Amino acid sequence: MKFREASAHEYIKIYEQGYREWAKGRSFEQYIKDNKKEEEYGKRFIVVDGNEEIIASLILLQFTPYLFGIGSIVVNPAFRSRGFGERIIEECLKQQPHAAFMLYSEIGIAYYARFGFCALPAEYQHTSQGVCMIRASKELYGRVINEPIPAYF
Repeated sequence: MKFREASAHEYIKIYEQGYREWAKGRSFEQYIKDNKKEEEYGKRFIVVDGNEEIIASLILLQFTPYLFGIGSIVVNPAFRSRGFGERIIEECLKQQPHAAFMLYSEIGIAYYARFGFCALPAEYQHTSQGVCMIRASKELYGRVINEPIPAYF
């Protein structure tokens, strides 16, 4: 298995996998349009097998030099519960080891707590559909909390 940045020709496959998870009543074309907006802030990363089949993907967003976001995490259903979600998250966290990271969880907090994420206080939560979480040093946590939270979250 290999972790790497996705190339542009792989995006359609990434979109197809994501659409199966998060269509939310949108057409596939609208889903792609919405996802392309995210790409203005970051890069898509993938885990591939020896045949270059995409097993897992996510987008790593950069909001400031010290604040990153992780979004659109998806693992191919045929490869779930085998550690590939963990691997892609761990690899992305290594990209910026001294930065703060935020993500939005629709699967609760326990899974992401394993990576050092914690839920932001209630006043920073914008929806009941999920939980906005952060992973940061004490210093960066204070800095992030005292600035506007990126609208993505």
